[in-house]
Amino acid sequence: MKKTNKDGQAIGRKGAESRARLLAAARQLLMELSTARKLTASAIARAAGLASQTFYLYFDDVEEILLCLSEEASADTTAIIEALDSAWDTAAPQIYAQNVVDALYQYWDRHRPILNIRNYMADRGDEAFSKLRSESAIPIITRIARRIRSGQGEGRLSERASLARAITIFAAIERVAARYASYEGNNFMPGAAEMKRAEADIMAMLMSPIPAMQGLA
Repeated sequence: MKKTNKDGQAIGRKGAESRARLLAAARQLLMELSTARKLTASAIARAAGLASQTFYLYFDDVEEILLCLSEEASADTTAIIEALDSAWDTAAPQIYAQNVVDALYQYWDRHRPILNIRNYMADRGDEAFSKLRSESAIPIITRIARRIRSGQGEGRLSERASLARAITIFAAIERVAARYASYEGNNFMPGAAEMKRAEADIMAMLMSPIPAMQGLA
């Protein structure tokens, strides 16, 4: 956390509490609003029970508080990393893959509104949000890639090929985890449970030995 406010004053206990209240209020409003465009500094301060000018003691604008919330969410990947680093049976990777997929969905369930904003801003080319997204994703993707290569056999799949597969499955899981609630009630779309099972099945297949494909080994 920053040690000084926008006036250059040291942030003490009271200041830290005010800043935390603003972050909590913004987080709650994002869960309630249909779009981040409706989020304003005055609305955040009001929801936090603080004067509007207090907001500007800690944040330049709404985008900065969204970046701070994105930093918190992007760092909350411990459960995913633990699932990826857990022991697994290379001959039967289904349980391992399901645990990884479940951890990714639980992560998105905790932080969906702000993660959607982070990814939207990153897709628009915002450098700060892009950096957060990459720093959060790379440790996950590289671990998936190592598991894929280990399961396939290093002689069958190159590092770049396994990384390409890891990026593909991670992007698919992230995309569905970001939006699966909107599929409910759509008779054409499978439900969340079916999607998670399908993604775990695909991940397990990627981690299972298959004949080497020309140009990839």
